[in-house]
Amino acid sequence: MIEVKTIWLCAQLNFKKWIVTPRIYSLAIVVFAFSLWMFSWISDYAAAVNTSVSPWVFPYLMSVPVLFPIFGCLTTLLFCDAPFMDSHTPYLMIRMSKRDWAIGQLLYIVLAAFVYTAFFMVMSMLVLIPHVQFSSDWGAVLKTIAFNRNSLNKYGITPFVEIGAPVITLFSASSAMLISFGMFWLVSIFIGVLIFCFQVVIGRLSGLIAAGIFTFISYFSVYVGKMAYGRIIYYVSPLNWSSMFYLDWGGTGQLPSPVYAVSVLVIAILFMSVVSVIVFCRRDMNIQEGRS
Repeated sequence: MIEVKTIWLCAQLNFKKWIVTPRIYSLAIVVFAFSLWMFSWISDYAAAVNTSVSPWVFPYLMSVPVLFPIFGCLTTLLFCDAPFMDSHTPYLMIRMSKRDWAIGQLLYIVLAAFVYTAFFMVMSMLVLIPHVQFSSDWGAVLKTIAFNRNSLNKYGITPFVEIGAPVITLFSASSAMLISFGMFWLVSIFIGVLIFCFQVVIGRLSGLIAAGIFTFISYFSVYVGKMAYGRIIYYVSPLNWSSMFYLDWGGTGQLPSPVYAVSVLVIAILFMSVVSVIVFCRRDMNIQEGRS
């Protein structure tokens, strides 16, 4: 019988280890610096036109191809120590089943991916200070950037992300935020479970290699991949689905549909999770180096 309290305890313990894990602090600093680099120009433009900007810029985070390898590398860094064993693991195993422990680690991946996504979203808003103002609408600044790019040239501002007009036209600010948050979170879970599964089933470093391959495909698909294989390459590149710009919202079939992307991600996550738990329960526990 699955012990819910035990599983929750395992996930909690992993979060508590963040306090003494330098890698987490390094990741937080990198995400902040990355967000500042990607979005501070919007704040500069808002200052130039003396108008506050709405904070709904997160949907545009993954609008530029170079961001896919960065996203893949940062997410891999977050989950690189899967399956999260350290010197305390044997003592936990004495008090719980291997199955509950493994499920606890998978729950941790889901929750950690949520916190990771939320941190990205919050940072994208904070870097707009002091020229940010909450509004239920996209706001004049984002609409102007989207529909009149020449206005940036007037003030000598270079954009680092694509504030796309189609997103503003098709979606409300709240809808775009929810969709982009959900897809970013789901792809982050996929990467975490992928690393966990490979390193449980195959061995150390195999998960990092697998995540690296998908990260490479996400960048390759935008340029050489699209020229060599057409847009069908996007159907096998899950990291691209973290961006609203690489999903088919018009039903043309040229890009993966949102239903296809979500279905494939959920099925893959569930399948790898089940395989991981089964294999982990059947193998002897091998404790590696502590987390860092």
